[in-house]
Amino acid sequence: MERTIRYSFQPGPSQLYPRVAYWTEVALREGLLSRYHRDPVWKALFAQAQRAVGQYLGLPEGWTVAFVSSATEAWQILADATAHLSSIHITQGEFGRRWYALQRAVSPSAVEVALNMEEPWAEEIAKLGILYSQVEHVAAVHVETSIGGWLPQIGLLRKAFPAAIIAVDATSSLGGITLPWEAIDVAFASVQKCLGLPPGMALLLVSPNLAERYRPLPRQRYHSLGFLIEKAQTHEPTHTPALLHIFLLGHLLPELPPLVETERLLYQRAWWLYEEMQRLGFRLLLPEPYRSPTVLNLYWDNPSGIAALHHHTEKHGLYLGWGYGAHRDTTFRVANFPAIPDMAYHELISILREVV
Repeated sequence: MERTIRYSFQPGPSQLYPRVAYWTEVALREGLLSRYHRDPVWKALFAQAQRAVGQYLGLPEGWTVAFVSSATEAWQILADATAHLSSIHITQGEFGRRWYALQRAVSPSAVEVALNMEEPWAEEIAKLGILYSQVEHVAAVHVETSIGGWLPQIGLLRKAFPAAIIAVDATSSLGGITLPWEAIDVAFASVQKCLGLPPGMALLLVSPNLAERYRPLPRQRYHSLGFLIEKAQTHEPTHTPALLHIFLLGHLLPELPPLVETERLLYQRAWWLYEEMQRLGFRLLLPEPYRSPTVLNLYWDNPSGIAALHHHTEKHGLYLGWGYGAHRDTTFRVANFPAIPDMAYHELISILREVV
């Protein structure tokens, strides 16, 4: 390798919790990763991981925890499951649009609603609730990683659409920000962001009402929503899963501070980071209410210097995220995830001062 990365601020894959190394060694030492994935030992570990996820995230009783390969796979699972329903996708950036594209491929009547971030979120969502009062499925990305945006009060979706299925991509918030579970029917997230694990798995979290609705439906694919629910409720996978991730979830999450404490830390640190970055001369492209607390997207008036900025920070073992899509060459991104310690951000600010 050219350089050793000490701290990764890339918004996925990102910094791992230090204890990942310890628990990985335990799994290897005990030979767990060489066992048959339907062995009773793994069924117990599957159930242990489900309990750990539910307890850490504060899931209400009766929610189903399923394991899939990625958030992208979760998009497809939900698009297939809701293809027969009228749908709207509320989008802010590239990831919301990619999810919508998958929905549109199986449901041509699906509608994309590009959020007007010059208007307050509460007013925007209230208008949409009136305009699309009969819609059956509403999809939204909680934190739009591509632009560092977010939906500040995700719970307002339920108020605006009381009868619809509410589906939330919580990829850059789950494990760092608490979610209003009473307002959501299904949420999903890959584990390599706020959950601080290696890439290769996503969580799919299903409410009791939605599970009851979809479990009886016929199995069409190995990852049909109903089949996933059926198997997850008996602590089994539909396929050979990422066993190491299941083991890590079951052992690492119980060691973490309560999520409410982590959330408070992230909010405080986000406020400090936004202030410091602006002092350094970086600009913020989004109105303040729509700025994500977990992913910062920073514009520099010297776009030609973005590559040099990355090169300089990597020399010090700090790995920044590039901009995404249309903003790739004019912005850089900084993850504010729980596994990254405070001292890493102080070091980052000091090193950025040397460049700007």
